[in-house]
Amino acid sequence: MVTTIVALSAVLAAGVLLWWRHLDGVIYPGQQVDPLAGVPAELRTAALILTDARHLSMMWPVLGLGSEGNWPNVLSAELIESGAVIDVQMVGGQKLSDWTNDETTDALAQYLGVPKVLVSQTSPGFLRVELRTFDTLAASVAAPSVESTGVDLEAVETGIREDGRLWLLRVLYAHILLAGATGSGKGSVLWSIIRGLGPAIKAGFVDIWMADPKGGMEFGRGEKLWVRFQWTADGILAMLTEAVQVMENRASALRSAGVRKHVPTTDAPLILIIIDEAAALSAYASREQRTEFERLLGLLLSQGRAVGVSVIAALQDPSKETMPFRQLFPVRIGLRLDEPTQTSMVHGQGSKDRGALCHEIPDTTPGVGYVGEDGTTEFVRVRAYWIDDDQADAIVDAYAPVPAVTSAGAEDDFDPSTFDPDHIPGEDDEQGWAA
Repeated sequence: MVTTIVALSAVLAAGVLLWWRHLDGVIYPGQQVDPLAGVPAELRTAALILTDARHLSMMWPVLGLGSEGNWPNVLSAELIESGAVIDVQMVGGQKLSDWTNDETTDALAQYLGVPKVLVSQTSPGFLRVELRTFDTLAASVAAPSVESTGVDLEAVETGIREDGRLWLLRVLYAHILLAGATGSGKGSVLWSIIRGLGPAIKAGFVDIWMADPKGGMEFGRGEKLWVRFQWTADGILAMLTEAVQVMENRASALRSAGVRKHVPTTDAPLILIIIDEAAALSAYASREQRTEFERLLGLLLSQGRAVGVSVIAALQDPSKETMPFRQLFPVRIGLRLDEPTQTSMVHGQGSKDRGALCHEIPDTTPGVGYVGEDGTTEFVRVRAYWIDDDQADAIVDAYAPVPAVTSAGAEDDFDPSTFDPDHIPGEDDEQGWAA
């Protein structure tokens, strides 16, 4: 939850007023007011500097961010759960990289007495400077118990955001790229999505087609949940071929009906294709298999969203060679990555300057990542629920679709023409006489 403290101009005005009264000898016993009351102790140094024009006039030139008579303009401040955010207007002629480079952010942190400073752009010429004193996502988050409530397929509960709100992920009419190094928490993200979709899976509004190239080891325990489950390259390609056929049939039906978007029903549910370790097919399979995988995936990504066929692809290496259609995923989740260049591969050029720091996520926080969506330049820092094996089993037990009831095999073979009303089982057959 974000709590507005007070505009810095108001704090500064209060401080100036108190100083002016001091100069005039005006004293009100018992009525001294601390203009920074309510500011946490770990932020008081920063608050004192940022609300004092003299301190600012010394700080800006030392950090190389301004000069006499040409200072950045500090507009406002807010307390947030992780510390505080400051809105700043840059000096004319400055570049965004003048503020976002590692040397400058580290120097700002040291000067203001906080563990970490993050800088991102809010609009041309304006910055959001975050003073981080506490990591709200440092501890793992247990998934709530399974529920039977309905699901908004465009806002699936997957974890929590840095500001304490729920992380709601768009699945319907979207494709999702999930990238993260080994141990970064990709499994927890996928199981959290499945948990969030659970009631819709059980009700028949969502069918999950699971591709697990690791021999089915990772997601074999959820086999009762999956409508399709493949773990070999050829099996996965056959499954994707079937998905393309369903997609084309739906598109034809919608075109005939004059409808632009498919609405999932129990007869025509959302088909969610989850491909774990997609590099097994995009980079490490035979040439023929790679070519066919790229063809099928390209069709699904370019045509599937409107007809209710969505894809989630998870991988460790987000390079173009491993995932050639990254631009066709409107939702991208970057967990811990090894290099800044990999962050750019997931979230695009300039993403670091806009606040995506996947390469700085520590290995002690699996499931933490930055989410970006087409249509916005901002990133949301999130943490997926922690799902262990027991919780995964509970999800499967709670949400596995009920199989259709069929008659016993003997009853299926019954021929009414052979019915003898006088026949007494056990007496009029050979077994009966033998007995």
